[in-house]
Amino acid sequence: MLTVAPVPHSPISFGVVKTIIEYLGVSPEHHNDVLTQSLRILYPLDSDLERAARAQTQSLTESATTDEQIRFFQHQRARRSFIRVAHSIDEEVGPISIHVSNANLLDIASREFLTVAVRVCNWSVTMEDSTSPQACSYTPGESEQHLLDLLETLPNGKAQDEILSLAFEYIHVGDAWTAIELGRWVQRFTHSPRLWNLLALAHAMLGETIEAEFYYDRWSAMGVPIDAARALYGKAMLAVRHHPDGLRDIDLGAHLLNTALELIQTLPAVDRKMDLVVFDEVFNRNGFALVMFRRGDVTGAISLLRWGIDALTSTSEKVAIHRSVLLYNLAQCYQKMGDLNSAIDTFRDLISVDPHMPEYHLEAAKCYALNGNLGTALKECRQAILLDDALAQSWHLAGVYEGLSGNHDAATAAHRQAFRLDPDTPGYLTDLVYGLVLTGGFDEAARYSDGWVDSGVSTREIERRASLSAEIALRLGQPDRALNALDHALELRPQSTHLRGNRDQVRRLNR
Repeated sequence: MLTVAPVPHSPISFGVVKTIIEYLGVSPEHHNDVLTQSLRILYPLDSDLERAARAQTQSLTESATTDEQIRFFQHQRARRSFIRVAHSIDEEVGPISIHVSNANLLDIASREFLTVAVRVCNWSVTMEDSTSPQACSYTPGESEQHLLDLLETLPNGKAQDEILSLAFEYIHVGDAWTAIELGRWVQRFTHSPRLWNLLALAHAMLGETIEAEFYYDRWSAMGVPIDAARALYGKAMLAVRHHPDGLRDIDLGAHLLNTALELIQTLPAVDRKMDLVVFDEVFNRNGFALVMFRRGDVTGAISLLRWGIDALTSTSEKVAIHRSVLLYNLAQCYQKMGDLNSAIDTFRDLISVDPHMPEYHLEAAKCYALNGNLGTALKECRQAILLDDALAQSWHLAGVYEGLSGNHDAATAAHRQAFRLDPDTPGYLTDLVYGLVLTGGFDEAARYSDGWVDSGVSTREIERRASLSAEIALRLGQPDRALNALDHALELRPQSTHLRGNRDQVRRLNR
């Protein structure tokens, strides 16, 4: 067992994780090439690792530099990196056993990594708040030590600029936790639009939308018109899509987008022709296309998106590559209208531009399946798995389409992998149990389904799970248990006609 301890009060995340993996033989200098991209979230300041990552084939999102980036690694993308690193080490080294002392000082990012390693990759991790003299702690690398030294020189103005630049490198690879800590160090001594931009992005990446809105407001109030326009755009996206249910406000989002557009339109004509300003205007209207889509005006959304694609086409290639985002949204609009052929054609165009983004293949798969082409849908799912085998949704969709094709053993295997990668999504477990029922694995299905009907899942999942529990119990010769499962579910959802009908059917069978 390896005993580790966090470095107290370090602003740089993942110290415990780096201690562990380096002890087990994984580092920027020594690792399997398949981990190059995933290790970037742990070592964003390592220039050799960055060059190695850029040399690999990757999506436009991943290949963008910090200055070019428009999409940011959300929480789920960070989680997939954790899975790949932890799983690779488990395969190479064997069973992993870790003890964390001073666990009360463990940074949030390390805690999340270890949680994933335990739940998905079968690591054994224990924790205690007391100090262990045998514990190993992380020693910062040269670039990290330089950053820590800079923090000690604050409020030096030159140091502030460099710290913010380095903080955006952490943002770039998906480590929003460290970016926030660095921003908090800087905000003790100075305030600037760039600082508020950093903190707004970082909190939004972690799903902390209330905090993100606070910093977007700071950024909007403090910056020049183009800063205000960009901040209002970010705040609008919170209102339209990122805030939790109950806080979204599509009308507010529309107002913010239009106010931001007015600011862009007040800029001198020569400025409005600059590529980055064209980009801002196009993506402002891309945001408004989402508003129109949500309001049901899909035709209007399509017109805006087509205009945006044309406008970006006239810019430099560095900006024009971001047409991929608009093409994706355009395909979604065609799918919403039921024009599956146009949606498929648009996805083909999109994949030709950015073939290494697994999510694009999955969305294309959905269109092919809706159009009755399960074979091509499965092909797209398999391509997504090849691109990123830690993406649970790829396995789940593959399982769905294998099942619809009558390949129930393959479907069950895919659902098993989806559940392994993401045990917190209720539907993945339900589909796995369904597959086990179809393939005759009733004993295993019974183990998975024991106590799984509770109020924490949706009505649909309660209905599916209770019905599956009843069927499993009947197949195992336990009619009373079947009735109990349905009665329990009806206590949670007494208005469900589906549950009531199934209960009546079981009662008739038992007469």
